[in-house]
Amino acid sequence: MTPQNPAVDYTRISDDAAILCRRRDFPRAVNILQRRDPDRRRWRQAFRSLAVAGDRGLEGTRRRWFEGAIQELVLGVPDGGLRTELALDAAEYDTTWDLAEALPCWSARDLWSLADSVQLPMSYLAQVTTLPRSIRESIHTARVVVDCRRTAEAHRALALELSQGLSPTAMIDEVRGCADEATLATLGGVRSQQDAARRWRELAHRLLAPAG
Repeated sequence: MTPQNPAVDYTRISDDAAILCRRRDFPRAVNILQRRDPDRRRWRQAFRSLAVAGDRGLEGTRRRWFEGAIQELVLGVPDGGLRTELALDAAEYDTTWDLAEALPCWSARDLWSLADSVQLPMSYLAQVTTLPRSIRESIHTARVVVDCRRTAEAHRALALELSQGLSPTAMIDEVRGCADEATLATLGGVRSQQDAARRWRELAHRLLAPAG
């Protein structure tokens, strides 16, 4: 009998999971992930494929079984950082799996306080994410974090876009006091977008800290 090469087998986990998902053989796909050590690349990619395919393709009893299996996979990951990112991946890809246990639990009131600490009005959050009707209700932590990250990235991208029109010496000219009004206005816009990106990233970071 030819001995197996675990390294070669391991590198194929994302491909194997994708194939089994296309075949709708979800029990075997789950088993593949259960038998491998979680990592931030191929195992995580396989998990994403599995979570998305199961969410789109399962109903009834099989769906309930699958949700339990997904929860066990995530909660069984020893790396806390990876466990968090898996729960966020499920939200980012718009699945409906309940992975709240892998993340801190916050009420809308808590979110209000955290947002205020980074100078983000709740009216801004209401524009980019879904909030509960009552301030006492729990938020969907994963969804809010994902939406905060997306908003931060949008501000960062806008800052980069604005900076494309600046002269390489714009900041030097500003310090020397010889920058024109258009340059000063653009520099102000870039810094405003950078600051907004920082505040949204910080809110996402604080939402992932253990609830006190």
